[in-house]
Amino acid sequence: MYATAIVRGNVVRFRLPDALARAHKRNAGKTMTARQAVEFVEARRRELALRRAQPYLEGRS
Repeated sequence: MYATAIVRGNVVRFRLPDALARAHKRNAGKTMTARQAVEFVEARRRELALRRAQPYLEGRS
């Protein structure tokens, strides 16, 4: 499967690795609402922030 992307104003076509092509086909037609997208991004942000703060929080206990 080939993908197309715009990189620095140029259209670039490239071959997707097999695993990404399978995931792309598996997720075809699935969409998120704006609210779901925001909740997903915020959950990932909180998870990363907690992981980074863990050594600090352990030292404070």
